[in-house]
Amino acid sequence: MLPSENRDQIEAFLVRHPDFKLLPWRQLWEAALPESKALASADGSNDTLLMTPLSHGTDGFFVSVLERQS
Repeated sequence: MLPSENRDQIEAFLVRHPDFKLLPWRQLWEAALPESKALASADGSNDTLLMTPLSHGTDGFFVSVLERQS
């Protein structure tokens, strides 16, 4: 749940692999589930989703969606 375990890993990956881009999870959620309100990420990000016991009553989860560009 630490940035060094999650967001920092994604940023480092994107530097090493410029053929990938980060897709905003919130836009994908709302497109797939228009009737369901997207959760608020514990870190305030609209690009990645961080769920924590304190914020969401869950275990710790981190979600990011990467897409390879052609």
